[in-house]
Amino acid sequence: MALPSGTLLIDARNAGARLPRELSLVTPLIVDRDIELIVIDDTQDVRVTRIARRYKARHVRLCVLPLGERLNTTIAGTRGSVLVFPLLGCIGSTRTLLQLVRRIGAGEVDAVTLSGSPPGLLARLLKRHKPAPVVGICMSRQWYERLGGCDPQLDHDALDDLVERLRHCGARLECITPVHQAG
Repeated sequence: MALPSGTLLIDARNAGARLPRELSLVTPLIVDRDIELIVIDDTQDVRVTRIARRYKARHVRLCVLPLGERLNTTIAGTRGSVLVFPLLGCIGSTRTLLQLVRRIGAGEVDAVTLSGSPPGLLARLLKRHKPAPVVGICMSRQWYERLGGCDPQLDHDALDDLVERLRHCGARLECITPVHQAG
């Protein structure tokens, strides 16, 4: 089965010093596949341009904006039918990301959230169960557009808000905790 077109967005501000590592992990995804790799940059750091170029990523420079607005502005100029926006450190396996893109492209699910680590033993014992934080989303462009994108005023809560709206609108949503492994 052919891989649907995809857009993988990495936010330079959230990635920080891990940007080269994150890009080196996902660069194999764009070779011989219809996946565009984009670095969203509102840091005004000239090193980000060189890093993006080194990993053959499209570099989108923006003024300082909340994450929701950065994603909306950047996604408007992309072409992928499947959107992937992982945040810092949630990329564990290129194989896993490819499987998610295939599943969403095939219509098996509408979106998959990538969650951080589940609560620790002490939190479970004390019954202070907070849901694991959303650290990334892989979703169909159709659902992204149906929801009107991210709330442009939200920064750290932009993805959590997007997931809540997906749930309320009846999207077929699945949650996984990525296992960090090589390629």
